[in-house]
Amino acid sequence: MKIDFNIKEILTLPTTIMAALALACGILLFSPTAIIEQMFMGDFRDKFGFIIGIVFIVSISILIVNLIYKISISVSKIKARKRFYATAEKRLQKINSYQKAIIYVLFQQDNRTLPLPLHDGAVLELEQNMMIGKATTQYLVGDLNNALFPYLLQPWVADELNSKSNLLSDFRNAFKLQEDKFTEQERTRDYYW
Repeated sequence: MKIDFNIKEILTLPTTIMAALALACGILLFSPTAIIEQMFMGDFRDKFGFIIGIVFIVSISILIVNLIYKISISVSKIKARKRFYATAEKRLQKINSYQKAIIYVLFQQDNRTLPLPLHDGAVLELEQNMMIGKATTQYLVGDLNNALFPYLLQPWVADELNSKSNLLSDFRNAFKLQEDKFTEQERTRDYYW
């Protein structure tokens, strides 16, 4: 019988299997001789004790490193999330008035969803900043050059606007400014044609 021994596969075992392996090796190594004899493992421990010890040390080391890594990743995610929400108002105030108007229009919708131009840089920037997101991954578009795609307002943005009245009034003013600008453009266009 030939057994392939690949160290890389052993080192990349899932954490639960590595923990079970460390526990089994630890029991074999550190149990009193009377208990080992009752399990009929005395000769096995005497014959392969060195290998069991190496497996125990390696598996415990990998478990500790994995534990430290996963804890550090979790802590950094928690810190990033806290920082993300702590700077939410500041980030919302930094966007331009056109983007504020887009967010305000989405905020006014009952379902917080509205078709927006897919090729609009302001919309893409809002999506990149996680202020809005695509409501679906596939959508039938009639005109590929002027594609409209359903976007939704992220819940944290709606929460910020609901909880901070000064921020909401700023977004409302930006919307009115954009609405007046659009009305003026339409009036001027009608005048010249």
